[in-house]
Amino acid sequence: MNWKKYEKEIFEIFRNEYPDAEITLDAKIVGRYSKRSRQIDILIEQYVAGNRLRIAIDAKFFNKKIDVKTVENYISMLNDIEAHKGLLITNVGYSQTALNRAYYDPTDIELDILNFDQLKEFQTEYALPFAGNNAVDLFAPFGWVIDARSCPNWLATLYQRGVEFDVEMDEWMYVNFWNRKENNDTVDDLLKIQKDGFEQDNYEVEIEYLNTIKRKDSKVVLRKVKYKKHPIPEYTGFVEFEDFIFFIVMFSPVELSNKNIRKMENILTTITPRRIEIKTGGNNV
Repeated sequence: MNWKKYEKEIFEIFRNEYPDAEITLDAKIVGRYSKRSRQIDILIEQYVAGNRLRIAIDAKFFNKKIDVKTVENYISMLNDIEAHKGLLITNVGYSQTALNRAYYDPTDIELDILNFDQLKEFQTEYALPFAGNNAVDLFAPFGWVIDARSCPNWLATLYQRGVEFDVEMDEWMYVNFWNRKENNDTVDDLLKIQKDGFEQDNYEVEIEYLNTIKRKDSKVVLRKVKYKKHPIPEYTGFVEFEDFIFFIVMFSPVELSNKNIRKMENILTTITPRRIEIKTGGNNV
């Protein structure tokens, strides 16, 4: 495969994945800071919750692994074209330091690196968490994966692609449901129940409610809880559906909170409630 066929195949994968978006091969944008035309291999532009989202994809056809310098140059270009997300796709791999540089840049841009043979797997990160007859369509956020292994305390976990899950790590999420059929609880009722739980368990916490996305079909709440004895804040997003309340809990270092809140808000925007019939045992994914 030459570089042109390589780029075209990547373009076709993303065109199928984003059927409602405007996708351009070999796009040109005048940089906000450079004031010159910048070339983007594949540009995806779409509206999410009324806001324009710009994703820039660079299809690297190299004879060596992507390194830190390549990542830093790409971050600079993403800033210049005011992209929200960036993706470097490589045919020969990347160094761990390059991946770290992509993940932990202090800007709000979300950046990931993928090998070409991982691309189709990246595009199909999906799960159907369920409890009883309630379920949701759940898609992994940019650069993350869904872990469907069962756990008594949650239905699924989400974390960065390429790491091994550990409850002690600083950056991850978990998903759960609250059944509304038992007491007809609203999301406000659930917030009060959980606040009372903090007090009963003698947790010293600061609770803050943040501005977040809105859905036409459901009430959405985003809460931040800061524990006095724990340095990592806890963020929880709630969506009140007819039969259950979906909630997703996220732990994130302060310096990455803006990026990770956007990941969680993307989940809160895109989840769709489902009703399923259980014919065999099991209660998660």
